[in-house]
Amino acid sequence: MNFEINKLLQEKIIPFEFVVKNTDLNDIEGELDENGALVRGTIEKISKGNFLVTFTVEMTMIFPCARCLEPTPINCLYDYTDTVTVEDDEAVLDLLPIIEECIYINEPFRVLCSEDCAGLCPKCGNNLNHEQCECDKFGDYDPRFEALKNLL
Repeated sequence: MNFEINKLLQEKIIPFEFVVKNTDLNDIEGELDENGALVRGTIEKISKGNFLVTFTVEMTMIFPCARCLEPTPINCLYDYTDTVTVEDDEAVLDLLPIIEECIYINEPFRVLCSEDCAGLCPKCGNNLNHEQCECDKFGDYDPRFEALKNLL
């Protein structure tokens, strides 16, 4: 994940391939499965201190369902291209923050385990996909909303 700047300056294009694990990432919502994320790409020298980084991230991420909180695996394939500028005093180019950014900006906004997910009971918290609860859904109401009931 770290590339020496001196080596990058000597070569025109450097291919790379490695696996990123959960322990390598900080600011993502989901978790990688046990296989991690396979990252393949190239670093191309544009000029001294400027590099074109192009890569593909292939992985299975596990997100909590937005309705029932069940772990939901999602297959992901993200392409990323960006120009990276390295200061003269830097000795290495670390790709991990760039990969983390790629994953972060491509994460889905909302994940559902299925389109017809019933979610959780708002009173007892039972997962309604697995069992029906005994809560009376319409018998109990919040007295603060009594005035709204008169509008029906």
